[in-house]
Amino acid sequence: MRLAVDDRRARDNRARLLIRRSRIYATAALVCLALGLILIGMPRIQQLIGDRATDAQARSVSQAASLFPEGSRQSAIRSAVEYNQRLYESGQPQIGEPVFDGKTKGDFEGDDEYRRQLSANGLDAMGELLIPKISVDLPIMHGAGQDVLEHAAGHLAGTSLPVGGKNTRAVITGHSNLKGATLFTRLGELEKGDPFYIKVMGNTLAYRVNDIRIVSPTDTKALKIRKGRDEVTLLTCTGQGNTLRLLVTGERNSMPDQAPLPGDATGDVKKAAFVSGVTVTGILAVGFSLCRSRRAVGHHIGLPQTHDSNNLR
Repeated sequence: MRLAVDDRRARDNRARLLIRRSRIYATAALVCLALGLILIGMPRIQQLIGDRATDAQARSVSQAASLFPEGSRQSAIRSAVEYNQRLYESGQPQIGEPVFDGKTKGDFEGDDEYRRQLSANGLDAMGELLIPKISVDLPIMHGAGQDVLEHAAGHLAGTSLPVGGKNTRAVITGHSNLKGATLFTRLGELEKGDPFYIKVMGNTLAYRVNDIRIVSPTDTKALKIRKGRDEVTLLTCTGQGNTLRLLVTGERNSMPDQAPLPGDATGDVKKAAFVSGVTVTGILAVGFSLCRSRRAVGHHIGLPQTHDSNNLR
């Protein structure tokens, strides 16, 4: 009888040892999976955190503009339209001062007339850029200086102001592949027909992508106004070593017949999938930890019962 009890205890001990080992292996596998996901996803998580700040800044620009008296907003728009007409008639002799050579800031700091345009909010911001498909929501600032492009989209001086109208082409530029914010990193995902939006002085303008091309940094002719068109070009660096420029151009569309309203546009499927994946992984990790804790508590409570029953024998 004693041998049978000892044999049963030995089997139980081996079973417990196997269970412990399996739990250790499962825990190690989960930890490795979590660490791997963190290492892979951390850059994207950092960008999403930075995006929240730029989103808030962009919304504050539009909210501030909406509080201006109607007369002030209309006056600012008229001034911008007149500026654009003079720019078109001038033939755009200089674009970006020259922003592409990496030596100058490209913000036209000495051009007081330019810097006065659409700046009534005191934030040096013209408006807000929305690209629903790639979750872009950025303030549009005057100029394309490094201090601007680290946290916002910049309007390329020497191109039309982003208020729409015939014979206009505003160029909005942004950085790619920064650690702290997405900015224009995903601009290359846009396809012909995708909408994007400009909010300026309480107005929302819709554009649909109709041209995508890659040009050399010195090809400023690719940025000039095309007669009779109402366009906006989104510009960022691309290619090995950022030696080329990606231009995504959209033509003005009316809402809602030609282009959907911003809230009805197709959203960011990739971002939704990423956030869902992170959420599910977190839930699984927490659930696994809770299960282990409960089992450990149950096992601890059960030990005295086993001990007492052995003593009774």
